[in-house]
Amino acid sequence: MKKRKLPLIVAVISLFTMNSVYGQNYNTVVENYLKTSTFVGENVINKDFVIASEDISKSLNATVVKIQQTYNGIPVFGNSSTLLIRDNNVLSYTGDFSVNASKTSGTSQAQDASSILVKVVDNMKLPNSKDYKISLAKGDIKTPTLVYYDNGSELILSYEVEFYENKSNNLWHVIADAKTGEIYDQNNLTLSCNFTDGAFEREHNHNDEVVNHTVAYPQNNTSKGISLLANNASYRVFPFPVEAPTFGDRELLMNPWDNTASSLGWQNDNATEYNITRGNNVHTYLDEGSTNAIGASADGGASHIFDFPFDPANGLDSYKNASITNLFYVNNRVHDVLYKFGFTETSKNFQAYNFGKGGIQNDYVLAEARDGAGVADLSLGYYDNANFSTPSDGSKPRMQMYIWLGSQPYFSFNGPSSVAGTNIPSVGLGYFGTPLWKQSVTGDVAISPVLDACTALPAGSLTGKIGIAQRGTCNFIAKVKNIEDAGAIGAIIYNSADAATNPGEAISNMSGDGVTPINIPSVFLPQSRGEAINSLINGGQNVNVTLKVPVKDGSLDNGIISHEYGHGLSNRLTGTNVSCLSSTLDKEQMGEGWSDFLALMLTMKATDNASVARGIGTYATNEPTTGGGIRPAKYSPDLSINNYTYGKTNGMEYTNANGALVPNVHSIGFVWATILWDLHWKYVEKYGFNNDITADPNSGSARVFQTVVDGLKLQGCYPTFIMGRDAIIAADQASNNGDNKCLIWNTFAKRGVGVNASAGSKTNINDQVEDFTVPADCALATNEVTAVKGFSIYPNPAKNEFYLNFKNNILGKVNVEIYDASGKVVATQQIDPSAKEAINTQKLPNGVYVVKASGIGVNYSSKMIVNK
Repeated sequence: MKKRKLPLIVAVISLFTMNSVYGQNYNTVVENYLKTSTFVGENVINKDFVIASEDISKSLNATVVKIQQTYNGIPVFGNSSTLLIRDNNVLSYTGDFSVNASKTSGTSQAQDASSILVKVVDNMKLPNSKDYKISLAKGDIKTPTLVYYDNGSELILSYEVEFYENKSNNLWHVIADAKTGEIYDQNNLTLSCNFTDGAFEREHNHNDEVVNHTVAYPQNNTSKGISLLANNASYRVFPFPVEAPTFGDRELLMNPWDNTASSLGWQNDNATEYNITRGNNVHTYLDEGSTNAIGASADGGASHIFDFPFDPANGLDSYKNASITNLFYVNNRVHDVLYKFGFTETSKNFQAYNFGKGGIQNDYVLAEARDGAGVADLSLGYYDNANFSTPSDGSKPRMQMYIWLGSQPYFSFNGPSSVAGTNIPSVGLGYFGTPLWKQSVTGDVAISPVLDACTALPAGSLTGKIGIAQRGTCNFIAKVKNIEDAGAIGAIIYNSADAATNPGEAISNMSGDGVTPINIPSVFLPQSRGEAINSLINGGQNVNVTLKVPVKDGSLDNGIISHEYGHGLSNRLTGTNVSCLSSTLDKEQMGEGWSDFLALMLTMKATDNASVARGIGTYATNEPTTGGGIRPAKYSPDLSINNYTYGKTNGMEYTNANGALVPNVHSIGFVWATILWDLHWKYVEKYGFNNDITADPNSGSARVFQTVVDGLKLQGCYPTFIMGRDAIIAADQASNNGDNKCLIWNTFAKRGVGVNASAGSKTNINDQVEDFTVPADCALATNEVTAVKGFSIYPNPAKNEFYLNFKNNILGKVNVEIYDASGKVVATQQIDPSAKEAINTQKLPNGVYVVKASGIGVNYSSKMIVNK
């Protein structure tokens, strides 16, 4: 590794880009707005604030200014606002400054931060609280800061505490009393996509399908110009838009970074040039023991050539470096793509070095490949999962990618011929020793010299064999240990009946003691299966079996990796605090939706169109590429495929493993992503399609993605579907003078987020009200170009009737709807186009209307005037 510094010019530039300088410029603008605006909060007396961040947005041609309400100079937790300012004018405002407390607790009551941290850990019943105090002193935990907590009647002086839980994937954000440590608010900032907790509503067909697709856009030297600061590097990976191994092949990419987003390349953080999978944006390594410690990285040598073999048939251990490299590539690529759309240093992105451009640095992603893959104890849940932890700006986020276990059978017969090719459909696993997904075993089965293997076996009596023994009086781990000591490469334990409490055909997984070292895998069979195997062996036949758990490596699933990175995007951009997407304070939580949308947008193929329905997570869950995935329906603007609307978010909750009723954030987010996916294809209709959203900023694909990212910045803390919609509309108004306003309204209204839609209470997921109307001006803002191509209205203006003239032959009946200026349907009629039927307007008063015609291959609308 080489020490390498950036030229001095960057440091000089940083003097002119400090946030504090910008803060002085906008303080007066914000103060004046808060004094004069009636939208800040009802009956608000306290309008004190500090500027939390400023983000100069090229796409919005304005500065996103985020402010934090204060009282006596101390932040009021949860009360923040976002302003969009251009030329010292406030273009939009979103936020909550509604605190008007008459009573507070004073700063003199506060204990020191380290004491409160210990009390918080104790109150959470976490072990070894003093270890956290030591970590705080070492700088491994962010120093807790004083805030006021509003309990509805008074402001209570508290500490905002943020820390990673030891030996866990949890990242805790806690508001605790500054004197007693009593916890007022507690959130886990680790967002988990665990697909085994009952939060999903699909069944899967477990089929393998491999389809090869060419990469639809180039990734070598993707930026114009040459970076003089970065040395060459190459990576053999599954390149976007390839979603996963079932969607296409790996390629060797040379210097695939964007020179603006990663001017040092991907191997350098301005202090060190790394030969391993580490750089300014991410450090990728193994964590097979799930210890959260930095593990082994892939090493590309001084030439930075990360080209490693990948053949799943050779077992999980054979392609570790390929897996780590792919995870490194995806994190870097997503960083670079999002940078182009405004997720930069001033908007709190993830980088070790910020080039003097603002924000707080030293918060590159820690990406852990194969988390828990070396742990046999499935009860710990280190599988079928992926998560992302987003701490506050300046603290390192953590991405954990797990392995995905395939379905049973795990036990297959290779011989004798009478049973060859068959399998035992359901077996138990040993939760100790070498896990079968790491080391499959094929061998001849030998009966243990001691039937229950509860005592030591003759040395070498099972060498090279898979030993089989009956369940007996000793524990499982003692049996397997004795079988291993006799030279076996695997162990089979079969059940034995023990009255009604243990029927012989029952199977279970076998637990260990966490102490005895075991180095072979083991399985547990029903009594009849074990006795049948013994009978074959005793009859002189050779029994050969394979014990194997099929596995998929999450670090090869580009869709899931980018989904996880999306959690970092939405959490860092929303409001002023990383807890602004709390599913406790805001049950209408759309975080999973933004993440799905990011994954969909990055994995579009050049041949995709609105009719191509998309599933999520098909590779990891062992479905074909055309499978339904892990959401309630495929993503599609076609209501016959995906008919989910805003109203269906009501009741999206379930009882988790701890017995608590919690919002089903994955399904709620799915509805939000459904709307965004619809919006993408409406933008494509207007501006055109490009599956590489970085290639053409004027394509509909790039335009909609930019608008969604800008909406994240503008929506404020604890957003609802309504707030998210309004933020997207505000973003379009600022960047495009509202040219897409009605397109956006019509798309949201189609899914029930119309003018009169209501989110109800943010802490209730059962009171949303859907509505399908659009503003009056949008009811009249139809696509006249499409209408002219498809049909015409005559006479227009009409008196008592009018006709539709279709340019093409139409199959079947056509439904005709007439809308008034408010968007209300005032007349409907079904006509036969071949019969030239008249549409009656006798009961309609004079005015301007919208006529919509729909049927097979028909979806037209146009203005019509009634003038009698």
